[in-house]
Amino acid sequence: MNIFCKSSREALRSVSVAALLVAPVAGSAMAQEAQGEVITLDGIVIYGSKDAGTLGDTSASVGVVTAKDIEDGQINSFRDAFRRLGNVLDAAWADSGFIIRGMSSEGLVPGGAPVGSFYVDGVLQTLDGTRRGARGLWDVEQVEVYRGPQSTQSGRAAMAGAIYLKTKDPTFDRQLEFSGTGGTNSLLGTAFMINTPLVEDQVAMRISGAFQRSKSDLNFPDYERFERYDELSEDLYYNIRGKLLLTPAELESTRALLSYSFAHDAPTTRDIGSGPGFNLDDDRGDFNVPYYTEVRSTRVHNAGLEITHDLSDRLRFTSMTGLTNSYTDRPSVNEGTAGETNVFKGYQDDLLFTQEARLNYEGERLTWVAGVYGSYQHYDTLFDRTMPIPGFPAFSVNDRNTMKRDTSNLAAFGELSYEFAPTWNVILGGRADYTWQDAEHHNVRSAVLLPTPQVVDYSTQIEEFNFVPKVGFSKDFGEVHTAGVTYSQGFRTGGYVFDSRTQDVYSYDPEKAHNVELFYKGRFLDDRLTLNANVFYTKYTDQQIEIRPDPSDPFYRITTNAASSQSYGFEIEPTFQVTDQFSTFMSIGYVHTEFLDFDHAVYGDLSGTPFPEAPEWTIALGGRYEFQNGFYVGADAKYVSSFLTRFGAAPQERLDGYAVVNLQAGYRAENWEINAFAENLFDERHYTYYDLDSGNEYATLGAPQTFGINMKARF
Repeated sequence: MNIFCKSSREALRSVSVAALLVAPVAGSAMAQEAQGEVITLDGIVIYGSKDAGTLGDTSASVGVVTAKDIEDGQINSFRDAFRRLGNVLDAAWADSGFIIRGMSSEGLVPGGAPVGSFYVDGVLQTLDGTRRGARGLWDVEQVEVYRGPQSTQSGRAAMAGAIYLKTKDPTFDRQLEFSGTGGTNSLLGTAFMINTPLVEDQVAMRISGAFQRSKSDLNFPDYERFERYDELSEDLYYNIRGKLLLTPAELESTRALLSYSFAHDAPTTRDIGSGPGFNLDDDRGDFNVPYYTEVRSTRVHNAGLEITHDLSDRLRFTSMTGLTNSYTDRPSVNEGTAGETNVFKGYQDDLLFTQEARLNYEGERLTWVAGVYGSYQHYDTLFDRTMPIPGFPAFSVNDRNTMKRDTSNLAAFGELSYEFAPTWNVILGGRADYTWQDAEHHNVRSAVLLPTPQVVDYSTQIEEFNFVPKVGFSKDFGEVHTAGVTYSQGFRTGGYVFDSRTQDVYSYDPEKAHNVELFYKGRFLDDRLTLNANVFYTKYTDQQIEIRPDPSDPFYRITTNAASSQSYGFEIEPTFQVTDQFSTFMSIGYVHTEFLDFDHAVYGDLSGTPFPEAPEWTIALGGRYEFQNGFYVGADAKYVSSFLTRFGAAPQERLDGYAVVNLQAGYRAENWEINAFAENLFDERHYTYYDLDSGNEYATLGAPQTFGINMKARF
């Protein structure tokens, strides 16, 4: 099948039709009358893969949450979309990433290079832009989670996987949509979308915006007197997005899409602790001293320009330009309060520019993609703490740290599939990647026992070259069944560390992932039942680990290549359109993780233990029934088995498994809809983190029970 159309407008129409008509069941055979013809979809369109057009065309393990899934399930955050996917989880707390196949997207080194990529409309996001800034799913077309190493196509930050969020593109129809939400915990939200053609069949514009606010259900009595208490106790998110589509009549084979968005994201934390006179059951979020409690908010500007040009019916050129800037403000809750002298201020300013150019070819027996990639990133950060902190003399008056880091990256990548015999294909690919970093640090510390401030300045430069291959075979069994095997590698770039005791700067090497994957894609029962399955084995070598060589000094930490590990498991994702009115889905994920060699100064020998935040089982299932009179009801649930918490005070704690159920019910008319929803319907109290340290307990609560009503109007 030729994925390229004779004109860009035909390509746009084909993608738009597929996006609008995708069934509640991935790849199901949905038919409707259109000018007397029956239209049958042969699979979900995917946007994040550079060598495949539909879910059935890729060998990767991809979990897809469509626009219909988002709307029907009242899924408001891309992290909430994980509740439909196996071997995918949100990380334990607000200042962390996501978990794919037991591996955190930020690896095992806080602040190091990520191991999981996050893209918004093709634009690679920064670390803070991933944590905060793009969580809303209003006017979003699709969320795609690519599990396992994606380094041959997505680069150095995709050793564990990648997430691709695709927002809705402009169309040549006039559309207007409004949404309003209210619920428990003072939940209040509103959103809008305006789509209009500017020049018939040539220029179209789409503008959307969303606002959502809620109050924390935790208790902060000791913080109520501080200036930033309201910011701490309020979850606030809003964004505005504009997209401009150009399909000029003079250039029938050319399509350009310009997008810009701004987001402000300040989520509340779910961290609780015990203290004098209270315990975890009191849900106290003010368990810590105020200068250790930060109120973080992030502003993200995101711009992208995608240009595609069909050089022929078989060959397409794509240019993807991206620019994103995330600015995170991180004051302590007592900063700005009159009379408060022990305060913390800081920021993280991250600018990332990316440019990719690639060619896609599809012939009768040969398909390939080849491209070049370049990026430049400037990271600037400040940490400023004032006045001595009792019990910690190393932190004192005017403890001020600044760092500036510039990272440049050049890469060439390619992948091909060749049918060397009928129904048999060979897959070959690779990425050659060159990275260099320049960094400068300036630290000033006025310690209590030092007569003069201690000043530490250092700089470093790192150059690094990596090559990762991919090879595999696949076989087609008829027109709707494909199975195969691939071997691929992923990598995470190396870095540097300053040893505060020796005053030396040294570098550590990149870590690698070696992945073997068996895959199957198939459809049954006249395309009403689809089944996607992947079995994998991954070995990680030269893992970057932050260790504490001296257990008596918790602030003396260094990073080194000190571990190796392995993981293996599977994902099985069947979806079934049982009848025209009833659809179901299931996602079963299993992953066994294990450190092979990891001797930690604080935890001891961790060889044989699993990764932190890596449950073995994640099982999601759900269904939806649509009555013929417009009413509908749906439900979904996800089970997560027990797991070790992220690293804290020794020893590591194991958390119990839990299951969360969500419910939706409502009525849909032609131009309006009302939906009542319940998240965590049975109020399942569960922890995503727990630590017992010196008699005190600390934990992070999972999502609370929420009831709400959403109303939409479309014109």
